[in-house]
Amino acid sequence: MDEQRATVRDGYDAMAETYDERRSASPTANEGLVALRESLPADPRVLDLGCGAGEGPLATLPTEGAVGLDFSTAQLRLARERTDAALVAGDMTALPFDDGRFDAVTAFYSVIHLPEDEHRDCYAEVARVLRPGGEFLFSIGDDWAGENDDWLDTGARMAWSFPPLRETERLLEAAGLELVEQYGVRSEMDDAEWPFLRCRVPE
Repeated sequence: MDEQRATVRDGYDAMAETYDERRSASPTANEGLVALRESLPADPRVLDLGCGAGEGPLATLPTEGAVGLDFSTAQLRLARERTDAALVAGDMTALPFDDGRFDAVTAFYSVIHLPEDEHRDCYAEVARVLRPGGEFLFSIGDDWAGENDDWLDTGARMAWSFPPLRETERLLEAAGLELVEQYGVRSEMDDAEWPFLRCRVPE
């Protein structure tokens, strides 16, 4: 595991309960998530990448047939107390699932922690595990990388990295994901507006 990944994992393990208490805006306020939920087929199969403590998309989307994936054992421990979704310890760039398994994939405030040169691998894996017509809804930033040695005043170190938004759009296209919609959601945690992208695998 590279240094940035270890920083992110160890940070979320160390501050799991604090982050849970101060987590971002309620997912029900996310217009794209509401639209995604309404567009899902009967008995949907949903994957949430970087599911954390289970209070993101898994709190809004149907959990029967849903899977949450995270690499923080402390976050997954909290999630087991509040969601009926299957929970898997894993890596967003090497998903342990069959091709075309899911109707939708979500990733809220998680891709932003990947090393920038691994975003491409994540998008390729998302496209692989989605069925034709399946959707990917995720948050991203616009051209920044950095660390915080005392994130949320917890003493935990955290790292982020993401390319310019146009480069993200190019990477999505290269992975075979069509951009359907882009909108902003203001985070209560840092009082910043984060871009959300809604994408689809062509039929």
